[in-house]
Amino acid sequence: MSDSQYRANVLLVDDRPDNLLALESCLAEPGQNLLRAESAREALRILLSEEIALILLDVQMPDVNGFDLAELIREREQTQHTPIIFISATSTTDQFIFKGYSLGAVDYITKPFNPDILRSKVRFFTEYSRQHQEIKRQAELLEQTNLSLDSTNIDLEARVRVRTEELEVANRELETEIAVRTRSESRLTIEHSITKTLADADNLQGAAGQILQTFCENMDADVCALWILNDSETELHCVRVETAEGAVGLDTFLEVIGKTDFPKSVGLPGYVWEKSVPVWIRYDFKGLKFPRSEIAAAVGLKSAIGFPVKVGKKFHGAIEIFSRKEFSRDEDILNMMDAIGSEIGQYVHRKRVESEKEKLLLREKALREKAEEASRLKDEFLATVSHELRTPLNAILGWGQILQEGKLPREDHDAAITKIYRNAKSQAQLIDDLLDTSNLIAGNLRLSLSPLSIAPVVEAALDSVRPIANSKEITLSVSSGEEIGEIVGDSQRLQQVIWNLVSNAVKFTPKNGEVKVLLEESDDTLRIIVSDTGNGIPPEFLPFVFDRFRQADSSSIRGYDGLGLGLAIVRHLAELHGGSVSATSDYPDGGSVFTVALPRPSNGTVPERDVSPEKITEKAEATTATTLKDFRILIVDDDSESCKMLTVALELLGAEIRTSGSAAAAYESIVDWRPMIIFSDINMPGEDGYSLLKRIKASSTENIADIPVVALTAMARSEDNEKAVSAGFALHISKPVDLEKIVQTIRDLAAKNGSAGNSE
Repeated sequence: MSDSQYRANVLLVDDRPDNLLALESCLAEPGQNLLRAESAREALRILLSEEIALILLDVQMPDVNGFDLAELIREREQTQHTPIIFISATSTTDQFIFKGYSLGAVDYITKPFNPDILRSKVRFFTEYSRQHQEIKRQAELLEQTNLSLDSTNIDLEARVRVRTEELEVANRELETEIAVRTRSESRLTIEHSITKTLADADNLQGAAGQILQTFCENMDADVCALWILNDSETELHCVRVETAEGAVGLDTFLEVIGKTDFPKSVGLPGYVWEKSVPVWIRYDFKGLKFPRSEIAAAVGLKSAIGFPVKVGKKFHGAIEIFSRKEFSRDEDILNMMDAIGSEIGQYVHRKRVESEKEKLLLREKALREKAEEASRLKDEFLATVSHELRTPLNAILGWGQILQEGKLPREDHDAAITKIYRNAKSQAQLIDDLLDTSNLIAGNLRLSLSPLSIAPVVEAALDSVRPIANSKEITLSVSSGEEIGEIVGDSQRLQQVIWNLVSNAVKFTPKNGEVKVLLEESDDTLRIIVSDTGNGIPPEFLPFVFDRFRQADSSSIRGYDGLGLGLAIVRHLAELHGGSVSATSDYPDGGSVFTVALPRPSNGTVPERDVSPEKITEKAEATTATTLKDFRILIVDDDSESCKMLTVALELLGAEIRTSGSAAAAYESIVDWRPMIIFSDINMPGEDGYSLLKRIKASSTENIADIPVVALTAMARSEDNEKAVSAGFALHISKPVDLEKIVQTIRDLAAKNGSAGNSE
């Protein structure tokens, strides 16, 4: 049989037909004949009748498994050297693998496997079988020649010469085959060793040393190096170098490797990066593309091979191999390196995916814990809001019900009304804190800046807190060094800052304690320092003391009320003024110190006030006026209680009042009565305040369009204010109403429109 006619038999043994079909599809190639067996018995029958080049044997089979069948095969002289490759999807532990190799298997492959690698292995053994058959054929030919020489003695000398030549040819072919087999065994050793190294390693850097040593030991290499792309993927950097045992005189070359990074297309690593395929170069490659060639030649390196580490088109790095021997180009070697580079690339990709997955899991865990903490704080805050809003409401409703029943003695009415008023103010303060916090978070809070002296602001804030301090017998004091200069700020908001700090200090200071306010200034900073003699702030809570909704004790048995918003508002307002706030505490029993630092004008002066003293005096006199005689005022609100309250309050001051429960009724009253000023709610059924305002402004009736309309609404956000003023309302006043502010608004609008009544 000629070489081209020979077809090697490959026996596929698996109890599952679908697996056999998959193997046949994978391995179908010219030059080989695939035989299939679905049991050990059928496999033995085929082995008795056919000469098999390679057996691909499943491990787990019913009756007789793969290991038992392998033992039967090795017991027969005819098949004891037949190559066996075990293939298994389940028996993948080292115990099974070692058992397979102990039975003389040439390889042990676990599923899923790389089809290209399997085809390469099968191709090798079928080629080996073909070569073996060729050797047998040569041996048979040699035997025939010997018989022919024995049978004839004609021209003995010529026959001997012919025989000698034939023997020499056969010996050369045999040597070639042996060399091929040796190289094939080396390739198998390299592939198996690298696969096992990657399987046992945690990362590529950990596996790199063993991988490079494998090449040194099995490819006559003197130097092997691993190059990896840097983070920006602009250059290759050497991360590991290994030399063969006994290799000397390479220090100069190794030093260059350690100091050199290669961009794409430069040096052997850059050349591999550019080509993205294995490359084989000789020592005589020179020029800028190979800057190390002269140094390589100087230390005796004559051949070099490089191959990429990649997954598909994604390039990760390169491995280069240098030798002092001259290699001849071998496509099988290059193909093997291409496969190994892909295997290493897949390993790198898999590890990166695993690392990213682990990072995502850690990030998800952190976010989940953060969300759970936020949810817990939200629940605690909502519970606190409910408690704090219901507490004054309980007093308001209770005392209101007592008054309504008429059973309370007349002399106790004033005290009951005082309690209702105080609790209503407390509830309004809570709502204002919530709205201020919402506006601060949204960035909608605006400051009304003007030159001011801080001392009156501090005194006004202390006056608000002093009754509570007196009830606890707490001493309030203010001190400062030299005369404190003016700053630019919003007096109302700065008073709110100081009030929050001082009231917070009073709240946490025990009876007979002391709260101090110290004013200090330098060339560019004014400091307001509030200290107390309370228990202080726990160290673990101090970093969160200015956070929204955070309280050192948020349990149901906490000793102090509040929403945990005051200090957060202080921080936001201080920052809006360009300043900062900080807190220190000597816990426990050492009290707390809060410091607000506000910037002063860099040149030490402040802008001129935009309000003259005369105007301030006029405004103060107008505020103290107590009559609204001859003022006609229309109140539009679907809430009859609000209308009634304002009617009583303003009529007591002499104003003439009409009320309307809807926008439609209000417009009829406007046309008929011509009020001087209109106070209108915004949210009303059927037609809202904005619609009423449009009808008034669009009216053709004389003087109606000029009547000032004030929005009096429970919509108290800063964006509600801006929307109302932009729509044409003269002013936006939020509920609950401050009667003094209502009276002053009426006087200001009347004065502006020239329609003020006769004041007494």
